[in-house]
Amino acid sequence: MESILLGNIEGREAVSGEIDAIVTDGFTGNIFLKTVEGLGYLVKRTLTESLKKNVFTMLAALPSMPSINRFSKMLSYKEYGGALFLGVKRPVVKAHGSSDDYLFYFTIKQAEEFVKSKAVDFMIQEFEGEE
Repeated sequence: MESILLGNIEGREAVSGEIDAIVTDGFTGNIFLKTVEGLGYLVKRTLTESLKKNVFTMLAALPSMPSINRFSKMLSYKEYGGALFLGVKRPVVKAHGSSDDYLFYFTIKQAEEFVKSKAVDFMIQEFEGEE
C-alpha cells in the first residue's frame, strides 16, 4: 500500500474524495467535522423540503428516490461510527457525542475492522519506518 503525504490542504480538498485522512488538533478537527455534518444536514433538509413542495415535485422525485436515499445515507454520520484516536498502541474509537444505539453499533463494527485490519500496527510501522 503506497502512502502519499500531501502536507497542508484546503477545506475543499478535504471533501474531494482524494484525501484518506486529515491530521489536525482536536479543536480544529471538531469544528471542521461539525461544519461538514451541519452542511450535510442542511442539504438533506433543503432537498427534502423542495421535493415535498407539492404533488408535482413529489411525483417528479419518485424515480430519483433510490439515488437520493443513497446520497442521504452517505452524508449520515450515523453510518460511519466513530473516529480512530492516533497516538495509541491499540485501536481506540471515539463515538459521536449524540450517539444512539444504531450509531454505537457501527462504532463497535468500525473498531472491530480496525482490529482485524491491524490498522494501528500498520500506522506504527509506517511512522517508525520499519519494513
